[in-house]
Amino acid sequence: MTSSAVPRVAVAMCTYNGAAYLQAQLDSLLVQTVPVDEVVIGDDGSSDATLSLLNDFARHAATRGIRVDIVQRPRNLGYVLNFADVLQRCTAEIVFLCDQDDVWYPDRVETYLERFDSDASLMLLHSDARLVDGVGEPLGAMLFGMLRVHPAELELERSGLVLDAVLMRNFVTGATCALRRVLLENGLPIGSKWSHDEWLAVVASLEGGLDVLPQATIDYRQHAGNQIGASRRSIRDRLRNLALLDERQRMCTAHRLQALLVLLSARGVQVAPARLKGLGALTWRMAWSRLQLYRRPDVEWAWIVHDVPRLLARLANACLAGGGWRAAIAACKGAWAGLRGRPLM
Repeated sequence: MTSSAVPRVAVAMCTYNGAAYLQAQLDSLLVQTVPVDEVVIGDDGSSDATLSLLNDFARHAATRGIRVDIVQRPRNLGYVLNFADVLQRCTAEIVFLCDQDDVWYPDRVETYLERFDSDASLMLLHSDARLVDGVGEPLGAMLFGMLRVHPAELELERSGLVLDAVLMRNFVTGATCALRRVLLENGLPIGSKWSHDEWLAVVASLEGGLDVLPQATIDYRQHAGNQIGASRRSIRDRLRNLALLDERQRMCTAHRLQALLVLLSARGVQVAPARLKGLGALTWRMAWSRLQLYRRPDVEWAWIVHDVPRLLARLANACLAGGGWRAAIAACKGAWAGLRGRPLM
């Protein structure tokens, strides 16, 4: 990539009482082999030394020709709304999402730009990450490994079927993401009750522009203050957290699925046989796609046993969130079609 071909690069960062870990992240932004052009930071009402660190960083970055815009929130918006606003304030062609407590590898920007340069259709790119503890010591695990992401799931993503993966769970972690700013024109506002990273991943996938780097490009810090982190939970832990009978959880699921249905309808995306509508179409698709995945010879029984409770929980959530018995019947039909290897339509 020639210097004249290098697109402008922005970093969208959100902070909230992150002084304990922030400096290492800020330092890593300044040692990139391909420098960034602007850093837009939304501070969500920090009461510690975060703003002092950010102001020092802004002065230092200015000496290197990097524009820094710090937005101080008068009240706490929460990370989804904070990120949505910061993303819209970025002006560069390529925008990197950035958490306050991780550390970027020096060649991260360069690596991502090479992929964007080689594929004009690429809208959003994410990667694996190395897990580290609160002081930055490696935990001996990678993000995809901790989440037990199967290579077959990554293939779904690469084939444009990330919808099938995200209906089950999200493994597109915002801290590892970079996107073309043009994606925001169709990707915002964020769907109700969705996180910004998974929503933008779905939109990018529907446009045929989502991909993943298998290697780590950041150290992903795990500590008590993480809003979203990575952990390996037992089946008992996962069942305990399903909260199937919790009304607020059911309402959250209902909002998420309805927002997804609106998006799919607006894009003219048919996810199931035409006779199925609404939540029934989604439960059919969940069951069909997962059973198709289970049939693959490279998908091990041990992974299937681990994944089945997730499938059942997602289907139950959709039924309890308004799908009812019709969605349950649709799920059974989808599972049968998937088990028999029938095509989608």
